[in-house]
Amino acid sequence: MKRAPAAILCGVVLWPSVAYAQIVSADAKGSYTNVIESHFRKMAATGTDVYGPVSNRMWMSVLDTRTGCPPHRPHTPKRVYRLIGAPNGTTFYWDQPLVVAAHQLSALTGKLQYAQSADLYAKAFLSRCVDPKGVFQWGNHMYYDAVKDQVNGFHGGHHELRPITPAWELLWRHAPEETATYIRMMAQRHIYDPNTGGFNRHDDGKPGCAFIESGGILVESVAWLWAKTKDPELLDAALKTARYSYSHRGASTGLIVNQPDNKRWDSKVSTTEIGVWAQSLLRAHKYTSNDEFAEMARSGVSAYLKYGYDSKAQKYYGQVRVEDGTPATPAKPGYWPREYSDIWSTDQWPTHDYPMPLAEACITLYEKTGQDVFRDAIHRWAKVISDATPANGGKGAYAEQYGRCIHFLARAGRVLQDKVLVEQAHILAGEAIEVLYDEGMFQGCPRTHLYESVDGVGYLFLALMYLEESQELDLYGFGF
Repeated sequence: MKRAPAAILCGVVLWPSVAYAQIVSADAKGSYTNVIESHFRKMAATGTDVYGPVSNRMWMSVLDTRTGCPPHRPHTPKRVYRLIGAPNGTTFYWDQPLVVAAHQLSALTGKLQYAQSADLYAKAFLSRCVDPKGVFQWGNHMYYDAVKDQVNGFHGGHHELRPITPAWELLWRHAPEETATYIRMMAQRHIYDPNTGGFNRHDDGKPGCAFIESGGILVESVAWLWAKTKDPELLDAALKTARYSYSHRGASTGLIVNQPDNKRWDSKVSTTEIGVWAQSLLRAHKYTSNDEFAEMARSGVSAYLKYGYDSKAQKYYGQVRVEDGTPATPAKPGYWPREYSDIWSTDQWPTHDYPMPLAEACITLYEKTGQDVFRDAIHRWAKVISDATPANGGKGAYAEQYGRCIHFLARAGRVLQDKVLVEQAHILAGEAIEVLYDEGMFQGCPRTHLYESVDGVGYLFLALMYLEESQELDLYGFGF
């Protein structure tokens, strides 16, 4: 029987509002799992796809936290542009952090239902969102419409993955052959010049915008598959793609441009997006043990740390000119970084401003090299967070932003053996839960009563679980 659209079909299930203090006592800074479990239970009960002709266990991308169901009126998330937020649909790409968090929650609690729910979601995605050539239909230009029960391609239907590297290990568990085929196809379709490693964020086979975040995801994904197959062509493709971005750097500064092929604002500047690229290359180094990946990451981040910090303001610039290392201030707000990198930005996402991935890259590089430049940067980023807390002057921030800051502080505290940083992480965790936990679920943004996939609740969950544990979590190929 045909189901009614999401806008009108949903049983109302009201849960009482429970303050964070009632769940986690003041003298027990752990036990964050209680609120995380509550979110997953409510989502599993009322937040999956029961709309359209076919029901499946995909997680709906937008839910009213008061009911656990999609809102009665169609809602397009405000954080992102176009239809990336998957209104009346489901978006497995943007749900990657939450899928990993479900597996981590089962591992920590011994309750298998959370991982099982994530696995059912993954299986449904693989059965319904793969084209005849083996390309996964997801990312920033495609999502699954739950009412029409079909993939919705928009804005040209281009294939594009940014800024999340998928949790390849989880997909490999379900469909190793399909996952391998997809990664190979992704590389072939995005790398327009196999000789130089020239690539495009879109899969149209010609030069366009070679965003370094997209290049990093290509490099990391292909290197991950090399670790599974030891196919030399994969390692060659990963190295050439990384070198392509690395080759476009300032002769005197060493700064790497955000993209070199389309002559616009981002072909002249470097931004904190270098952190996304560096983290991907550092994970590629982990998969391959090829030191060239690590050296390119070290060099790129070092250059940004040299020119990108305003010692007077004690902030990192949003953009610096590759030619001479001077700050570049945009004339107006847009999908680009402002004068300074903003950890709590409310501008359209993605803005090419990735402060916390850059901060995380500094931790990774300090662990690898022990160099003072990266240790100093860690302390600077911790101060940036401290100076900007509470978030947005007490108005709160997106879940992903809280999660990334908490994870960075907790990790930095452990690496540097600094209890003050871990305490700072706990304080920020308390703030995040206080402003986002609502009616048994987490809002993606304060005072909205809406959970939205693109707001990054999964990042917050992973950070809270990491803060509670004494060791690294298994992220199944996904990384901060």
